[in-house]
Amino acid sequence: MGKRALAISLLLLVVLAMILASCATSSKVTVQPLSNVPQGVDGPHVRDIGANSVRIVFTSGVPVVCNVAYGKDDSYGNLAVMPMAGVVTQHELNLTGLEPETTYHFKTTVTDLSGNLYQSDDRTFTTAKGEVTAKPAGRNVAAASERARVVGVSSNWGGGDLDSSFGGNRAIDGNRGTEWSSNGDGNSAWIEIELSQSFDLTALGFWTRTMGSSAQVSSFSVVTDSGQRLGPFDVPDASAIHYFDVKVKARRLRFEVETSSGGNTGSVEIEAYAVQ
Repeated sequence: MGKRALAISLLLLVVLAMILASCATSSKVTVQPLSNVPQGVDGPHVRDIGANSVRIVFTSGVPVVCNVAYGKDDSYGNLAVMPMAGVVTQHELNLTGLEPETTYHFKTTVTDLSGNLYQSDDRTFTTAKGEVTAKPAGRNVAAASERARVVGVSSNWGGGDLDSSFGGNRAIDGNRGTEWSSNGDGNSAWIEIELSQSFDLTALGFWTRTMGSSAQVSSFSVVTDSGQRLGPFDVPDASAIHYFDVKVKARRLRFEVETSSGGNTGSVEIEAYAVQ
């Protein structure tokens, strides 16, 4: 039997046992602690926490198949199963359909080539804030017309300055026909905006640029001048500006791309709202 056929056969044979173990429905299944996996385990780690999704990743010292049970309490109720790609050591499962600002419980179950089952303890994560659908009250204090200014960027397209055709200043000029583009920075793109003074901010707005198959930001975080990190915030699409609730006092805001389709990532418009 070939390696791929063996892997798929193993996956089909053990998936029922894994489901029973994950959902704690059978007392006949022997389950060992995840730390007992031969040659160890790094994780599971929670990555890319958004309002409606997260990514669970971990590395096992030996090839295994895995699943993640998750829910709003430790009875779970939902199960994410790895794709049928065989028995591997690098693992990534996406948990979707989550609610914003909600704490979820999860546990990871794996099985090795010998059919031994291993399971993590109960862990938790909290999803990010959801998108604000309506334009926030107050005024956009991140606009150039409000004396805000861009004080730094990861890069500008073509090596231009902040006032160039795709320079950082285009992200706060109030003109939705212009945009800031990085010079191929992808997920490493960032732009920092200084407001005219420190404001009590209630919402942020972000409109990602796109080039169709590239340059589109799907999530970002914001770091304030006090070092507070906000987000990550999920950006649903590139069709319009999307708003996100915050509650923070800040004068400087550094917008950092978390995930994207790569390439010349940037923004059509960036806004920050204060009620005063």
